[in-house]
Amino acid sequence: MQANRALPAIKIFNYRFDVTEVAIIFFCYLLMENIFSWLLVPNSILIEYYEKLLSIFIYVFMLYKLPSLKIAEKIYVGIFTLLMVKLVLQSLYQYNSFFQEFTMFTVLYPVIFALFIKYICRIYDLDLLGFISKFYIAMYIIFMVIYGRGFSFSLDTVVMTDYGPFSGDTRIIHANSILMMIIPFLWYLNKFITEKKTSFLLPCLFCLGVIVIHQHRSVWSCAIVALSFYIVSEIRANRQAISYVMQLFFSAIFFAVICYIFITNLFPGFLNFLGDRFSEIFDPAKEGSTGNFRIKQRETYFKLFLQKPIFGWTYKGFEMPNPLVDWWPAGSGQHFHEGYMEMLFYHGIIGLLFKYSILIYFLVAIWNKRLSSQTRVLIAFGISGFLFSFNYVLPIIFWGHVGLCLYYIEKDKAAATQLTVIKTN
Repeated sequence: MQANRALPAIKIFNYRFDVTEVAIIFFCYLLMENIFSWLLVPNSILIEYYEKLLSIFIYVFMLYKLPSLKIAEKIYVGIFTLLMVKLVLQSLYQYNSFFQEFTMFTVLYPVIFALFIKYICRIYDLDLLGFISKFYIAMYIIFMVIYGRGFSFSLDTVVMTDYGPFSGDTRIIHANSILMMIIPFLWYLNKFITEKKTSFLLPCLFCLGVIVIHQHRSVWSCAIVALSFYIVSEIRANRQAISYVMQLFFSAIFFAVICYIFITNLFPGFLNFLGDRFSEIFDPAKEGSTGNFRIKQRETYFKLFLQKPIFGWTYKGFEMPNPLVDWWPAGSGQHFHEGYMEMLFYHGIIGLLFKYSILIYFLVAIWNKRLSSQTRVLIAFGISGFLFSFNYVLPIIFWGHVGLCLYYIEKDKAAATQLTVIKTN
């Protein structure tokens, strides 16, 4: 963090911030996490209004700061602005209103949010990964203490008037928030591998346990993908890590065997239950499962996408009755279960490439051996978003973490350039 601040310093999780930084991080970043915002304002409508107002403010802010942005950032903001101008003109011409459906803005806006977080981190020189990791562990514990009394492995449906960040069953927390536990899991694993201190192992195992017991198969898959990319990139960057990773691997097998012995004796049938749940990952078409519904939704909307493949259905998609279910209010949109189909249906190929191009960039950047450990952790997490998008629409906070990752990549490149200059001189 920056030193010698004029403003008073505030210490949170052993990280020092000034008042301005705390305000920005709190109101413009952390409040986008559903379990955190729900602890403060347990009302989905109010939270949604806040996020909409904030999104407009951030977009206007990025337009105002356009001259000070990097070239790539200017290009992204420029493309987004052109797409918005197109939608405004279309709305004025077809509906005689300025912007017929705000959802058309919100489904593309996450890219602007990612650039905003990157810009803020650059301006204030914020190193937030460790702080974010501790934040998620703390928020999870607090949330489960308050709302987790009905947790069980039964997956029984829980009827609620406002589902907010809840899963709607006895898993309590939605997959969108459990997905974020991959960040502290990888961060503490990285600290354990690089610093070889057993004090980092306990929080790492805690995060892994959280991911497992909440039984979101989409998160299980993403955790495996993120872990795989992180391990490979860590080994590529540091060959000396191979031996320690192998020791960790065999230690994990030994630990798993011990856990297996205890669990099979104390809770007979529990591992079979988890095994059945995991096997459903490879059988998404199972009758009555959410995976089966996603497949039906994908098949139905892909045919519609082919009718308008370039820019999508835009506003007309809201006039269309839902072809699969009838419980959503008319004119409220199609309520997609999959990120890719949402983009293809509403914004076509142009929108899909615009939104996911940053994650495509991560697939290339992760092979750079000069990346810092923080960057490798966040890139691996970001890449897992490709898989998560087959199951859900990526939450806005995910894109905030993408922006943090972009900042670390930029910082690593600057450090590498400076090192090259020093060697040349």
